[in-house]
Amino acid sequence: MRYIVGLSPDQGGREALALGSLLARSSEGSLTVVTVVPETWGPPSLARVDAEYAQFVLQNAQKSLAKAKASISSDVDADFIAVPAKSARDGLLRAAQDMGADCIVVGSSRSAPPGRFAEGSVATGLLHSADLPIAIAPRGYLPDPRSVVRRISCAFSPSPASAVVVRKSAELCGIFEVPLRLVTLIVRDKQMYPTGAGYDAENMVANTMREQAQVTLDEMTADWDGAIQLTSEIGDGKTWKSAFDSLLWASAEILVIGSSSLGPIARVFLGSKSGKIAQNSPVPCLIMPRHGS
Repeated sequence: MRYIVGLSPDQGGREALALGSLLARSSEGSLTVVTVVPETWGPPSLARVDAEYAQFVLQNAQKSLAKAKASISSDVDADFIAVPAKSARDGLLRAAQDMGADCIVVGSSRSAPPGRFAEGSVATGLLHSADLPIAIAPRGYLPDPRSVVRRISCAFSPSPASAVVVRKSAELCGIFEVPLRLVTLIVRDKQMYPTGAGYDAENMVANTMREQAQVTLDEMTADWDGAIQLTSEIGDGKTWKSAFDSLLWASAEILVIGSSSLGPIARVFLGSKSGKIAQNSPVPCLIMPRHGS
């Protein structure tokens, strides 16, 4: 597999590089580390200001790439390029297309709490337009440089779309040679003002959802005939964070999330629920494009 890493000059770029290295090492794949520089436009000025600025930007980009190259262990096959584009999103998408990449890797905005993810402008653009999986690294993500992926979890809900995501997750498990865990999250988030039914009735609804999810998970694991080892668990809590924290997460684990059904087919799109999962996951997430079947 080939991964495109979006290298920004801040810590988010280093976190993306760490995640990309982990993925490449684990799948015996390769990295293309990309820093995007502004395109020059129009004829050069008489004072050569445009040319001098372009040279200045390119020199800084090369310094960032050299620093990234020095930080990657020798067991990862990687190359490093600067791509001129109107925006970072356009540059990364173009590089992914030119390289025939399987995935784009980006880091978190600095607005996220440590260990969690928040969309920056680049991630937002990619998560609304990319036609290939997007891997996102939580803020502060720094795995051991020799580590490999140990398990893949798949965010599961009892819907037809989830079956496609499970199948894609199982295919990834075959590449990474790791087990698959299905994870369903039940959030009992009490609002300041309850509905007319009251909190007790809402809690009963949550309990019913949990029971139905457990039945579906049990049926899937019982009927599973794939070569990949499959387990399932339910995370339950008053908030998204506490629901995640109720589960144990392996070292170097990846959580696969399906795109919202509201988004276009063959594109990545985070809806309200998938967005909450991505923002609260304590491990890196891989968001899959929406498929029609």
